[in-house]
Amino acid sequence: MKKNICAFWFVCVFMACEQKPLEFEKLEQFSNIDTIKKDGKTILFKTDSYIVNNYRENLQSEKTVDSFAYKNKAIDMALYEGYSIIIYKSSGKTNLENLKNNPKDFDNYTFDNDQIYTYTWGRGKWSGKFKFNGREMTRGEEMIRED
Repeated sequence: MKKNICAFWFVCVFMACEQKPLEFEKLEQFSNIDTIKKDGKTILFKTDSYIVNNYRENLQSEKTVDSFAYKNKAIDMALYEGYSIIIYKSSGKTNLENLKNNPKDFDNYTFDNDQIYTYTWGRGKWSGKFKFNGREMTRGEEMIRED
């Protein structure tokens, strides 16, 4: 009987710890192309923003997010002086529905609290990955993709 109870608890704990697959949603309203005129030339900067659901602070999530950023980078990124992919973790305020209804929450909350990674390229060449914990930014390691 004790073995059955222990086995049951083991299965419950295992199922509770199993990570759900990460799901990515593009934040179209906060993805943009900025232009700057300098010396008669137009300089372009592009940002693609995404929310990731089911994110956990662990190596597997980081690998999955890195792989997603690599696979979903703009094909035409060499046209831009700077290109970035910004990833935000989902929360009560950082989700498509809330940000559609309350776009000010993006600047007032999401940017400071739920940003987790920024990937950057300059003129089509890899520049770096930055990891965020709240407002604190650290230089991340190179991408650790799954593929």
